Amino acid sequence: MVWTPQQFGAFLDASEGDRLYAIFHLMGTRGLRRGEAVGQDWHEIDLVAGLITPAKEIVVDGWDPYESEPKTDGSANTIALDSMNITVLRDHKARQDKERADWGGAWQATGKVFTKEDGSWLHPETVSETFRRILATTDLPPITLRDLRHVAATLTHGGGGDIHTVKETLRHSTITLTSDTYTSLLPELDREIAEKAAKLIPRASSAAPHSARQ
Repeated sequence: MVWTPQQFGAFLDASEGDRLYAIFHLMGTRGLRRGEAVGQDWHEIDLVAGLITPAKEIVVDGWDPYESEPKTDGSANTIALDSMNITVLRDHKARQDKERADWGGAWQATGKVFTKEDGSWLHPETVSETFRRILATTDLPPITLRDLRHVAATLTHGGGGDIHTVKETLRHSTITLTSDTYTSLLPELDREIAEKAAKLIPRASSAAPHSARQ
């Protein structure tokens, strides 16, 4: 199951008041894995240039979280941030700065973008639990948090990106992996892009196909 852009927008509307809103927005648009999003450091984000490098992961061993390097070399590649993500992350940082001030000397300076209220590591499963809780308040088709990565792929492709762009955005190790994973999901979007491309061609009404004039 992959949400349409409209369905993802409905989820974002439902989650906008939650303190983890920014992580869902980032994962569903830029395709970060759960561990990458939770492990993201502020120093690996440039909100002026609009760039993000997912260089660390927080994953779990049983229940205990630990920090590790990305699963593949390509996973740590730098990707672009759109203007909406920049705005969302700026708002999130302002909220975090307020939490830092509220906690004072008890604040834990982990440098992570997404943390508990005291600045300490956010457990990956907390993100999944929050996602499920918000989803339950909607009428949206059930998907998992991991499926937001697929949403990001379809949004990237729907925005005009080809399969190579999807590969670079999701930081897959090979184009074959991207193709094997997503070609079955993208034909409908390919047709939409083809239709949009065709409509860019200026035509005199007399030169248009007969069916188009009816």
